[in-house]
Amino acid sequence: MERTQWRRPVEAGGMAITDALEAIRFMDHRWPQLKGQCFSRAHSACLAALDGRVDADAARLRFAEAVEEASLQTPH
Repeated sequence: MERTQWRRPVEAGGMAITDALEAIRFMDHRWPQLKGQCFSRAHSACLAALDGRVDADAARLRFAEAVEEASLQTPH
């Protein structure tokens, strides 16, 4: 399993998610019941990043898109 830290964390639900494994855990345990298309793409991309099949930055982008779709951004 590859755990490559993202260059910048993704703020989601009051947390700073720093890599694909944290993103998977967040999606599996803290995500709202309603899951959109971006959620599925992000989940797959993060799993693939852990296997080394997808670049960590690509997984980060997919996760950030899912966070935005679900309105889980932390207000500034």
